[in-house]
Amino acid sequence: MNKKRRPPPHDAPVGILGGVFDPIHYGHLATAKLALDYFGLSKILFIPSGAPPHKPAPCASARNRLAMLRCAVGTYRRFEVWDGELRRAGPSYTVDTLRQLSGIYPRTPFFFIIGSDNLQEMPLWYEYRTLLSLAYFCIAPRPGYTLKIPRRLSSMNGETFPGPQWGISSTMVREYLQRGYSCDFLLPHSVIKYIHTHRLYVPKIA
Repeated sequence: MNKKRRPPPHDAPVGILGGVFDPIHYGHLATAKLALDYFGLSKILFIPSGAPPHKPAPCASARNRLAMLRCAVGTYRRFEVWDGELRRAGPSYTVDTLRQLSGIYPRTPFFFIIGSDNLQEMPLWYEYRTLLSLAYFCIAPRPGYTLKIPRRLSSMNGETFPGPQWGISSTMVREYLQRGYSCDFLLPHSVIKYIHTHRLYVPKIA
């Protein structure tokens, strides 16, 4: 993707990384840190989805997903968790989240972090044309997915950045945990401890 104009500086730009985080893993954290450094962001807001409209219902509860997220980012000074979607009723539409954040940070440019796997589905997102006007898009390459921008997203302002091109996903992590496999180098230790303590994603009984 060719670089398009970045928003003019006002307050220091804030990165946004949304997701189900079921559970959060090192791929999420590495992507956030690389975006923070590459774009010179002041901080990253991790935003767990409440009721994601285009994904199956999460396996873990909202309370547990939020707790795991806080475990994972708690030691990173420029990482924060924002739970506005969990507290908002109805489907978790990204455009509503950005509107809400614009009221909280009225002069702040938002840099919205997505993987290239999201590009083809973005035209299906609620009010996607409005969404494109509310943020600068930071696109991390994902293995097996093109960086070609769909025609309906031609007005998008953004650019790619060197995200970690790992095949790790929350789906894979859940499957490993359910099979009783170790995820020591896939998840922060604090998250693994929380998962074991609360018996999340327990092994399937044959």
